[in-house]
Amino acid sequence: MRAKGPWGLGVLALVWLCWTLTVHSHVMISRDRFVPTSDGFSVTDRHGATLRAVRRDGIDRRWVPLDQIPRILVDAVIAAEDQRFRSHNGVDRWALARAVRDTLTPGHRRSGGSTLTQQLVKRVYGRRYGALSKFGEILRAQSLERIMSKDEILEQYLNRLPYSDEIEGVARACESYFGHDLSSLSAPEAALLAAIPRAPTLLDPRRARARALERSAWVLTRMHATGAIDHPTLLRSLAEEPHIANPVGRPWFAARFVDRVLTRETPAARGRGGSIRTSLDLSLQQRTESLARAGLVRMRSQGARNAAAVVVANATGEVLAYVAAADEQADGGSLDLLDAPRQPGSTLKPFAYELFFERGGNAATVLDDVQLSMTGARGEHFVATDYDGHERGPVSARTALAASLNLAALDVARRVRQDPLAQRLRALGFRGVATGDLHGGALVLGGVGVRALELVDAYVTLARWGTRVPLVFAPSEGTDAGISLLNPSHARITWDILQDPHARREGFGDDLQALAPGLTFALKTGTSPNWRDAWCAVMTDRVTVLVWLGDPAGRAMAEVSGFRAAAPMAVQIAHEAHTRALTVGLAVAPRPSAPWATSEVCTHSGLRAGARCTHRVTEHFARGELPTAVCDQHEPNGDWVVPARLRAWALRATPGGMSLRNTLTSTHDSPAQTLLIREPRDGARWLLDPRRVGFSAPLRVTLAGAEVIADAWELDGTALASARWTPTEGTHTLVAVRGGQRSAPAQVTVTLAR
Repeated sequence: MRAKGPWGLGVLALVWLCWTLTVHSHVMISRDRFVPTSDGFSVTDRHGATLRAVRRDGIDRRWVPLDQIPRILVDAVIAAEDQRFRSHNGVDRWALARAVRDTLTPGHRRSGGSTLTQQLVKRVYGRRYGALSKFGEILRAQSLERIMSKDEILEQYLNRLPYSDEIEGVARACESYFGHDLSSLSAPEAALLAAIPRAPTLLDPRRARARALERSAWVLTRMHATGAIDHPTLLRSLAEEPHIANPVGRPWFAARFVDRVLTRETPAARGRGGSIRTSLDLSLQQRTESLARAGLVRMRSQGARNAAAVVVANATGEVLAYVAAADEQADGGSLDLLDAPRQPGSTLKPFAYELFFERGGNAATVLDDVQLSMTGARGEHFVATDYDGHERGPVSARTALAASLNLAALDVARRVRQDPLAQRLRALGFRGVATGDLHGGALVLGGVGVRALELVDAYVTLARWGTRVPLVFAPSEGTDAGISLLNPSHARITWDILQDPHARREGFGDDLQALAPGLTFALKTGTSPNWRDAWCAVMTDRVTVLVWLGDPAGRAMAEVSGFRAAAPMAVQIAHEAHTRALTVGLAVAPRPSAPWATSEVCTHSGLRAGARCTHRVTEHFARGELPTAVCDQHEPNGDWVVPARLRAWALRATPGGMSLRNTLTSTHDSPAQTLLIREPRDGARWLLDPRRVGFSAPLRVTLAGAEVIADAWELDGTALASARWTPTEGTHTLVAVRGGQRSAPAQVTVTLAR
């Protein structure tokens, strides 16, 4: 029996030694665990209004240094949880002994023996093994006290205290319960904040006010007992009930915009407990949403199932409003429709015209608005028409663009050629544009998938007369000079055509000016094939607006055009946005010098008006590009002599005021009496869908510019039975024969789509 004493002492000594080594070696403490937690943060608009409060891991928290936490709150927490905090080494032996006594003595109310340091360890490491974890907490608490100061432990503890509604830390709890920050905290409020963490749900003052105030009164009494407050303060605090603020709903504005911002930002950019300030203007955003919803309601009966809109500041590229889906409960409401590829219809035409002006055309140039067979995307053939099914024959480029004439736009595309047009569109940011050969004539008519954000980016470039700035989602300081992409003078003329209310009225019967009184704006609409998408872009000197309306699933609307469906909405949004830009002082976009000159021209020929010209108009030209030739293409009575290239149209249309006397030629005519294959043209490259079994293409030929019927056709040296050809893969040569005259050969390369 006597031997057991030394053995027992030895075991105790060994335990004490292991305990001491563990505490002093800090092996149970990882400093990484005590790195300040990642804060929640807010995303705000450009003026500081909150768009969304973002929680970290589902917890609403904001870490504050100890020197920003009022002394009264520190005293309240110490009085409530650990009165001897400043004097123990992580374990309060008196409190621990009392807790053991109360637990083992029947009838005693249990009391906690954990120190504030132990509670911090429990918050950081959890209690994986239940009550058995208590020994580990004691070890860690003593070790933590050796590597952290008391103030560091207090800062950790106060910022990790749990409150209801997944709130963590005294800073966010104060703001949530009392509606103000810690700087103005009163003694009763401090006592309540110290009381709640004991049982965050049971003591939530919004759900259990009486229970919470009872616990708070107990804390105040403890504070008086420890000397943290004097007796008058105790009495005054017990008589004063803290005002509990009404719960504030979490802000949730411009959801898809905020999502996009959060994917672009890095955690470092958000800062500790800070916010991300964006370019959005919440007031304009809400007004844009309202107008977009109203426009959608107006067109629902026509098959429109959702709409989207975006507003951009021209001077900086800042996104001011971002309506990803006007109706979040309708089809596509959870999607970002501004980032979905759609066919843009005629909204690509202005960029083709601007390129045409760079390559020698001008606003007075006469274009051929006549039907002809075209090769579109995937090599499919089609006969293009204008929106009303009519041919207009000769039209000026100004009229053709303002009225959005498809046939004239195809003439522009032929003159600038498809590949240069495709290259220009890619330079403007349209990622879905491949090669001119692939898209064919459909490219200028919008037969390619583009995103609304790409489209508004290009229109901002046009509004700036040719300089491009990237779209940005954060506020910019000052203006951005941008990168030059378009010729300033020709971009300005394109802009001038689109802002010409008379030209719009001529094309659509309405200029929509009544929807934006006093506002000068440029406008272009677009309608995709089969009425699936309605578009409108509106530009002022300060803002650019783009609107899309349709069915996210691609179902057709009831023959609803962009001018009828999207334009009224876009003009109203532009009016609101421009007014808001003036109110908040957004700058006018910087525009490069783009001087121009004016001249009176003949509307039939586009040349300087001559003595016989009865239809004249004053037109704008880039400086140095005024027409020098005087029009002499009229009969003595003023009738315009139709050029040979338009003779076939004139025979069909029999227009008034025109003469078919074949005495004049145009610079675009073929030499007299030359037999020329018109379709397919020499050098054409076709990409055909192999599923279109039996497809045949029409063959067309002109003589002296006028369409005629060939006596015979030869394919690769073999006669064809008719004026139609069923293409096969390979390179082929076609020759037309009429009256013994043979045309120049037209070589065509056919590739089957794989």
